[in-house]
Amino acid sequence: MLKAGSMFIIMTFLISTGCQQQPDYSMELKPIFDKYYEVWKTGNVDELDAIIDPSFMRHADAGSSAKSLDELKKVITEFKNTFSDVKLVSEEEIFTENKFAGRWSFTGKTTGSGERSSNGKSVSQWGINIIHFKDGKIIEEWDGFDNVPMLEQLGFVMTPPATEKK
Repeated sequence: MLKAGSMFIIMTFLISTGCQQQPDYSMELKPIFDKYYEVWKTGNVDELDAIIDPSFMRHADAGSSAKSLDELKKVITEFKNTFSDVKLVSEEEIFTENKFAGRWSFTGKTTGSGERSSNGKSVSQWGINIIHFKDGKIIEEWDGFDNVPMLEQLGFVMTPPATEKK
């Protein structure tokens, strides 16, 4: 009888703890994430002060990495100076306790004065990013994307390196 009673208690405990609803981390983090994406669309970089940690780091290609909030503001300003008609869509979103991972798509027109501008051509691109949060702010971002397809859309041609003749 003791064995059956112990099994009942153990099973009740396992069922009750295993059936608890997992916390919805997106409730806290998604508004911060949405504001961050909105700044990329609008270029209103002053809004970053409320959502970016002072020790922020952005890891991306050489032209869009940032080691501080001020550098991030410059990256976004350059982006908005290069592209008009920006549409940035978060295609997939996964939130955990202090992290976001997702896939995004971007379309825009190169009508601005930035270093990548090119005669009003439309471009599209996709990428994947991971964003880390701390104390309600974004502290780090990893952004991965391939610029070659976008450069081809702008008319650049990839030329293989010359081979040595022996």
